[in-house]
Amino acid sequence: MELLEEDYRIFEDFLSFLQKHPEIEWYKQGQKPVVSLPNIEVRLNQRKIFRDQQEIPLTKTEYEIFLYLLQNPNRVLTYTQIYERIWKEPDYGEARKLVSHHVQSIRRKMNLEKDSGIYLRCIREVGYSLELQ
Repeated sequence: MELLEEDYRIFEDFLSFLQKHPEIEWYKQGQKPVVSLPNIEVRLNQRKIFRDQQEIPLTKTEYEIFLYLLQNPNRVLTYTQIYERIWKEPDYGEARKLVSHHVQSIRRKMNLEKDSGIYLRCIREVGYSLELQ
């Protein structure tokens, strides 16, 4: 799989964000950047996410939504913000439906519960927030 210029920019933005937030623990596994969250490990160079050492099979869109939320912890992102960032086009009225569908899939696959230290919260009629405790 070949990374596009936009993928590199997103990756560099994400690494820059991590360096500015020491409360998020991260380390290098060999030459592979890894973000470590409660029970979750994000291997950025591999575009893979693991929960309790089991890979979580996210689609490309689910993975990108999760990373975007992770770049903005404890901050509410609107449906439109998420849609425009991931689909790279203006919201023509489908943002809420599409984003909600993918977020529900992420929740189901990753089993993000309130007491797990990382929670994907819905702010009704507005958007989502990835809450890190």
